[in-house]
Amino acid sequence: MKHLGLSVIPLWKEVNYYKEYQTRLREYLGEQKANKILSEALYLISMGTNDFLENYYSTTQRTRSSQFTVEQYQDFLVGIAKGFLEELYGLGARKISLGGLPPMGCLPLERTTNIMGGNTCVEQYNNVAEQFNSKLKVLVDQLNDELPGIKVVLSNPYGILLKAITRPSLYGFVETSRACCATGRFEMGFMCNQFSPFTCIDATKYVFWDSFHPTERTNYIVSRYVFKKILNQFV
Repeated sequence: MKHLGLSVIPLWKEVNYYKEYQTRLREYLGEQKANKILSEALYLISMGTNDFLENYYSTTQRTRSSQFTVEQYQDFLVGIAKGFLEELYGLGARKISLGGLPPMGCLPLERTTNIMGGNTCVEQYNNVAEQFNSKLKVLVDQLNDELPGIKVVLSNPYGILLKAITRPSLYGFVETSRACCATGRFEMGFMCNQFSPFTCIDATKYVFWDSFHPTERTNYIVSRYVFKKILNQFV
């Protein structure tokens, strides 16, 4: 998906880039060796967070929310994911990890705007994330049944990230509601860097780097969990 306000590469263009890569790989290695590499590679796919928070629930653009109920929008995105994965399969992909949604209601930006809720996690958004992840699991099972030779897994970060947020001391964190960057409530992207005088001194103590993205330490914890629990079957 592509949000008009963000510099995001749409899926169709990502497929075109991948086709270009395949062409160059075959020119360099030859057809047989290139096909072996392509079929044995692990493809990591992630989608959804921007589609919900920066599109469906956007306060500046209400296009999708006027077209769909949230359940319909979930199904719409699952349909896009299905088409994308089937196209990758047709191009030779056989090992695929499909990433689920995090507890997006606990992102600092969402907590900041949840004034009436006392700046706690937005449970509505977390519930939507869990529902969407359940639908992705159904899709994963369907693709594994329908496409010969494929292995698709759901790499769901929801549980481990929520645990880091609700039980931060287990992982050495001290701050979960604010991000390391600037005020830790609204800033993100290019407004955040290590040279800013407002950036925290020790980012390893924070779950979030900016109001939308986890810190390097959080990403390490989540990725290590996903690899040990899910992706290790590809090794």
